[in-house]
Amino acid sequence: MRQRKSFDFDEVAMTYSQYRYPNEKLVEHVFNRVRYADRILEVGCGTADYLGILSELLHARGFGFDISPSMIMEGTRKNHRVELMVADADQSFPYEDSRFDFVFNVNLVHYIANLENLFEESFRVLQNDGSVLTVTDSCQDICERTLTYYFPETLEIDKARYPGNSSITSAMKKAGFEGIYTTKVKTTFEFKKKHFEQYRNKAYSALRLMSEEGFEEGMKRLEEDMKHGLVIGKKAYTQIWGIKIAKRDFDLPTIFAVGFNDESSN
Repeated sequence: MRQRKSFDFDEVAMTYSQYRYPNEKLVEHVFNRVRYADRILEVGCGTADYLGILSELLHARGFGFDISPSMIMEGTRKNHRVELMVADADQSFPYEDSRFDFVFNVNLVHYIANLENLFEESFRVLQNDGSVLTVTDSCQDICERTLTYYFPETLEIDKARYPGNSSITSAMKKAGFEGIYTTKVKTTFEFKKKHFEQYRNKAYSALRLMSEEGFEEGMKRLEEDMKHGLVIGKKAYTQIWGIKIAKRDFDLPTIFAVGFNDESSN
């Protein structure tokens, strides 16, 4: 079991609600692979921005939970169509078996102590043939992003926090998921005022874990670059998918044996 990463999300709920938003290319990527779902669940949903837009696009009933009451309060205020509650993703999920067609988490696994529990519970609440998705940052994603370029201290901070893809897929396999595969979404964008404000208000947890001196140096460098020309932002997302396959309720060798015996008795 990994050590749980402590972070006060109640303290930053309003900042996340105001300055964090879903990545359009990631939303499109997920929608194109799911296409249809009746009920979807976001684990560790925060302010439920991804849950809100995906449930709307998929015409699905959206459910989500998060350990932070303040995040759930902000999510409920912003997304009236989804059903949210306070619960811990390191514990049993507060839903019955086989409830959902699609279960996903975005930027969650680096806060989770027990990856095996996360995927065992995701498997339990999924219907047969339902899909699970983890959106995370690989080591390469962390190295190449704009956040790391301007705030190099965050490189080691996040490399230490994020579990590797192999740890995630291993936990998924142990839970029973099959057909596991990985996809990538890479985005480049003009770094505008709204992105600057994300950084200035520390709307990414790594910025709150680094030194104040390093943070101020990064902000000054970014501000100077924006004054002198176009700044191109870079962000990549790693998606790890799996499927809950229905298990056979019969023993094929037994059937073949019965068939053989029936044939020989005629």
